[in-house]
Amino acid sequence: MHTHSILRRILLLHAAATLVTAGLVAFGAMMLFNSTSDRLQRQILDEYADKMQTGLHRSERGWSISDEAASALRGGGSSFSFWIIDHGHQVAIENLRSNPSLIVPTRAGAAYFKRVRGSKIYSGMSVPLAGEPGTWLVIVQNLDHPDVIFDDLRTQVLLAGAGLLALFLVGLLALEAYIVRQSLLPVKRASREVERVSPYQLQQRVDVDGMPTEVLPLLRAFNAALDRVEDAYRIERNFAADAAHELRTPLAILRLLVEQEITSGGLPRMLRQIDVVEEIVERLLLVAEVDAMACDPADAVDLRAVAEDRVAAIAPLLIAKNQEIEILGEGSVWAFASQHLAGRALDSLLENAMKHTPPGTHVAVTVGPAPEILVADTGSGLPADDRRLFDRFASARRDLTRSSGLGLAIADELMAKVGGELDVWANSPNGAVFRLRFCPAGQNAEEI
Repeated sequence: MHTHSILRRILLLHAAATLVTAGLVAFGAMMLFNSTSDRLQRQILDEYADKMQTGLHRSERGWSISDEAASALRGGGSSFSFWIIDHGHQVAIENLRSNPSLIVPTRAGAAYFKRVRGSKIYSGMSVPLAGEPGTWLVIVQNLDHPDVIFDDLRTQVLLAGAGLLALFLVGLLALEAYIVRQSLLPVKRASREVERVSPYQLQQRVDVDGMPTEVLPLLRAFNAALDRVEDAYRIERNFAADAAHELRTPLAILRLLVEQEITSGGLPRMLRQIDVVEEIVERLLLVAEVDAMACDPADAVDLRAVAEDRVAAIAPLLIAKNQEIEILGEGSVWAFASQHLAGRALDSLLENAMKHTPPGTHVAVTVGPAPEILVADTGSGLPADDRRLFDRFASARRDLTRSSGLGLAIADELMAKVGGELDVWANSPNGAVFRLRFCPAGQNAEEI
């Protein structure tokens, strides 16, 4: 199973972001430094060109410059060289340094240039000499000369910046690791609380006080899941207790009957008790099946078709007991439900009516016009306001020799699964009416 550390992921991403940011900042700083140094250097070259223009003159021996201008130009140090391009020829200026010999641009206006000669880099400018067509002044500075500090500053800034960046990155990552570890302490506390959850401590919950907002939805969802698990565990525990309680009585009766003489007429009663136990076990299996059932919310079913199918299945049993059954309502009624779940719920009501109404009674199954099915009988009736009828092993209207008390509870659970309801009220003049109320599908058969 592939796993990864949140701390490691945060540090790697943060380191990458810091490196990119630092690189961009360093690049910007170097560009700014270079542009500033170039601007300062050009200002110096422009100033030297102005001094040469004012002090330069042609003599019989060539070109010379006034002592005042020469003194000012020599004050720039030995890194500067000065000469004249006179109609394509390099001409030295008397009393000024004129090395090296370079190819320079000769344009109509001032031109700045850089040249590489061997291991040395030269920066300079050429400018037309006023009043002398075909003549240019040339000023060149050796950037590798010790007097020039611009390149040294670039190198020092680069080295110092790289070292400071490395120290900054290491320190920042160490601080980030500490901050993230401190931030994850509540999550580690929550993990320890989760580890204490067990089948014997389902009441354990994660304390969300002080938790980061980023993990609050996860922890609240986990606590909600534990609530559902605890509820389900309690229901199953109560169900097992109820089942044990309900089985205890018929089994006790069986024990008494077995202890009696078979010849004394106990066999039929014992067989009836065995039938009751078998029915309870069968119902328990059905309850387990119902708990595992799932309903697709997109399913739609014709309630009229469901009623016709289930009434046809149980009608022979009702007729054998001298009972009547009929279906009322016309046309299809569509509802959101699984056909299997709706049929199971109706089966429970029909079986309940068959078992708890005497011979000669009448059962009517009415479909619609709303998305509902009504099962009305003319039996002895039920207390309409007692919702305990729908509890598992309900004692109301239950005969231990004939019923397990699970049928109505199963029907109620099935209706809850499809988003519907099971209601009951007294029938007139006698009996009871049970209603399976579904959610309307809002579609007709052709659309479905």
